[in-house]
Amino acid sequence: MSERFYHPSPPHDGRARLEGDEARHLARVLRAKPGDGVTLFDGRGNAWTARVASVGRDVVDLDVGEALPANDPPRSSVTIAVALPKGDRQKWLVEKLAELGVEALVPLVTARGVAEATDSARARLERGVIEACKQCGRDRLMTIGAAATLPETIAAAASGTTILLADPAGEPLETPAAGAALVLVGPEGGFTPEEIAVATAAGARRVRLARHVLRIETAAIAAAARLA
Repeated sequence: MSERFYHPSPPHDGRARLEGDEARHLARVLRAKPGDGVTLFDGRGNAWTARVASVGRDVVDLDVGEALPANDPPRSSVTIAVALPKGDRQKWLVEKLAELGVEALVPLVTARGVAEATDSARARLERGVIEACKQCGRDRLMTIGAAATLPETIAAAASGTTILLADPAGEPLETPAAGAALVLVGPEGGFTPEEIAVATAAGARRVRLARHVLRIETAAIAAAARLA
């Protein structure tokens, strides 16, 4: 058994305990037994080998072994700020962005947006991040930010961040030098002229990601694949 499990706090005295969904998956789905080996990661870049010590219905205790080598850091810190699509497309979007190494996802509040980033929606997205990181071997979780408008998102970007606005009428995207990048992806109906004006006035570059008009999640993933 070489399954990966999320454990948000560091092991203590060589021991760790899985609870909730993680414990139920290991105990009920994988039918773990004492002595089985697993990998733990804390979502902040750290991972450890571990062996099952005991299995309960909703709790699994583990003996923690050695720390594993840290993943190589990405060449760029990429944030994707996106007007969320509806339904299951959100889950697919989050899964692929996490796999591609995006640092953070910010749900954008736009004039033409169709989905709200409620607390329950964000919780689902965060669980999707954990599942994606378990599967792809990523040890640092992609963060899901609070919903924000374009001005709020741009204002929160660190000094020196390259800001790119996805626009079918923009210039072809040229990969910028390594560093922080913020990509703004609008809803299906696109950003309004007023929103584009706000972004460009703040220094955003309008960039085209493909020859054709892309759906929300395709645009976000295309940008991430180029930058992250």
